[in-house]
Amino acid sequence: MYSVTSFLLANFTAGLLALLGLLVPVAIHLWNRRPGQTVQVGSVRWLVAGANRRLRNLRLEQLWLLLLRSAIVALLALAVAGPLWQRFQSSRAPRGMVLLAPEALRPEVLSALRPSVDSLRRQGFVLRLFAPGFRAVSSQAWASPDSLAKLTTPLVAATSDSLQLATPDNYWHRARQAADSFPNQPLRVVAGTGLRHFSGPRPALPAQLTWQPVPLPDSVVWLAGAALSGPDTVRVIVGRSQEEATTFQTVVRKLPRVASAVAVPGLPALEYQPDTAGRLATLRQPGQPAVPVLQGPLRVMLYTDASHAESGRYVRAALQAASIGLIQRLEIRTASAATTFSSSPPPDWLFWLSEKPVPASWQTQVQRGAQLWQEATGTGATMQAELDLVGLATAPPVAITRLDTTTQLTARTALVWQDGTGRPVLTHQPTGAGGIYQLHTRLQSTWSGLPDSPALPELLLQLLRSVVTPTYAAHDARQLDANQLTSFAQPDTSRRTAASSAVARKSSLDVQTTELRAWVVMAALLLFVLERWLANRRNALTPSISAA
Repeated sequence: MYSVTSFLLANFTAGLLALLGLLVPVAIHLWNRRPGQTVQVGSVRWLVAGANRRLRNLRLEQLWLLLLRSAIVALLALAVAGPLWQRFQSSRAPRGMVLLAPEALRPEVLSALRPSVDSLRRQGFVLRLFAPGFRAVSSQAWASPDSLAKLTTPLVAATSDSLQLATPDNYWHRARQAADSFPNQPLRVVAGTGLRHFSGPRPALPAQLTWQPVPLPDSVVWLAGAALSGPDTVRVIVGRSQEEATTFQTVVRKLPRVASAVAVPGLPALEYQPDTAGRLATLRQPGQPAVPVLQGPLRVMLYTDASHAESGRYVRAALQAASIGLIQRLEIRTASAATTFSSSPPPDWLFWLSEKPVPASWQTQVQRGAQLWQEATGTGATMQAELDLVGLATAPPVAITRLDTTTQLTARTALVWQDGTGRPVLTHQPTGAGGIYQLHTRLQSTWSGLPDSPALPELLLQLLRSVVTPTYAAHDARQLDANQLTSFAQPDTSRRTAASSAVARKSSLDVQTTELRAWVVMAALLLFVLERWLANRRNALTPSISAA
């Protein structure tokens, strides 16, 4: 903690003009005739010449009185200038921010990170969460592993019957937000490089933002889903995710009649709980939420009009090709605009390929948990782009020749597919218990190369699995190339101007300002009283001059 003091004049020009008043006491002293001394003489003719010589010899007399009167005028001029006394006191501004992502606070990772983070803390860096709100991490919380565990938000929340997946945070957007929230400060982001956290285009970030990658597991094996395949058999999907890719394996096992363990290769013994009171049977991997054993097929309703008939054919063919990798049997039914759902089992997916508005009965099914698929309407905008398949599929480039760019995205809209420039191709909007997938192009050869691409069944399979097996994103171990975290950083010159730097330096100091005008006026009054006393005293002691 340190302090600096300074003296300022609020109205500097007015004070300079007021200083011209110093000429007044000087002129008074120069032109003031000193009273003569009374001398008894017989004739005054000898005094006339001496008096005239004294009047012609103008010189300063009573110098101390002159200085006193000049000081009074100077103080009044200073009061006009508005003097200020400022005291700058250091507020111990942080030297930077260390932003910790939730995966950096895991016990198995935190022990390796503590030495480097503690070194930054000793240098004056402040710890915050790399999450919405950038919540500060206190010293007490940093010292307690239990407190740090409470700061993290789990990706998957288990309920009694199902799993609810939280949308992974987009680290590109969060980094841009951090740069805007803490301008002109060094930022160290300590986060993993999981591909699920990096969607959309890479933003332009300032050079003072650096990344410290967090080591993540090389591979993850988990129970991805389960469904009945017979009266007493179950199909289990085992997911394996590595840095390069994620694969799934289907294993058929016999179900016991009572609660017991089920052995599945590659997984620890699974806990089986039969269905009771209308609730689905579950399989639970130790330390993980229970996975329901699904019953019945995956139901899809498909409606197309004349202008989207081509898209309807490709959707049906791609879904049938993707059904090979599904845990459930796929059931596709053709619907009409007047189709009702009161007398049939609720659908899991609704494909509405039409220029007409979605009927209210279909929207009700979305509120109850169905996923609605729509594609672009209208004519769209002509362009030359390619679908960004990084992390989605291994296939030749997919051209996008027409795209609907008029749709406005909201804060809850998730970007699922995008082109090479980051424009949305497929988005997802949660609605009620379900959601709406909006394809901003069409599955037509005049709109995109998706109909002829071998990647289309794979892309649809990922979407179908994300609903049936919602733990997919939580266990996705694919990682972003670390070079992409350092190659994009560029100096943000628009935010680093001289004025902003000065403001940043001032913002780190607490300024205490005191007005001195009243004190200066009071000092001038005291000097005026002293001047009057000295002047009157001089006049009382000086004898007068007269002729006898």
